[in-house]
Amino acid sequence: MIPHPPLLVLRRLAPLAFLLAAGACAPSQLRDDAPGRAQAVPPVSNQTVLPGSGEWRTWSQIQAEQSRAGSSPGTTAGPRQAEAPQPRANSRDPGSENIGRPPPMRPRGSSSPPPDPAALPQPPRPIPVPPPPSSQSATDAFKRDLIRPEVDRLRTEDAMGRLDPLGQRELMRRENDLRQLGDPLAR
Repeated sequence: MIPHPPLLVLRRLAPLAFLLAAGACAPSQLRDDAPGRAQAVPPVSNQTVLPGSGEWRTWSQIQAEQSRAGSSPGTTAGPRQAEAPQPRANSRDPGSENIGRPPPMRPRGSSSPPPDPAALPQPPRPIPVPPPPSSQSATDAFKRDLIRPEVDRLRTEDAMGRLDPLGQRELMRRENDLRQLGDPLAR
């Protein structure tokens, strides 16, 4: 059964209609406070509406007004000004001008001098381990034991005149291998 043409058209045009409606609902006046400059964290909102005033101001305008008014950047400036905080009397030092400042940093650590490094306990010295015994001589003896029977067979055939030139070359090569492996019976 073939689907009805209006239903097919509606299925294909529904995403397009949704995107068009979403674009129409978007705010029309967005303004970047710093055009051309990359911002590490995008601002939550670029514009602020003050209730009752009906005017739109950007965040940079609000910050500029706050700095002119002398209030902290965290509060909002406008028709309702925040009251200036009453200075607290410092219980340790009344009449001091350090109100609002953090106390001076004290140095951390011990006031005594560091100990003499020679008096400190030394870590134990590692005991040298002898190197493992070389297995080269055992390997050479094993290779000699493998090659020697073949060399003996080739020598016997050569003495009887049964070796061709390729066999004689093989005999010479095997005898040379035995000499390199340290065989005392090699010629």
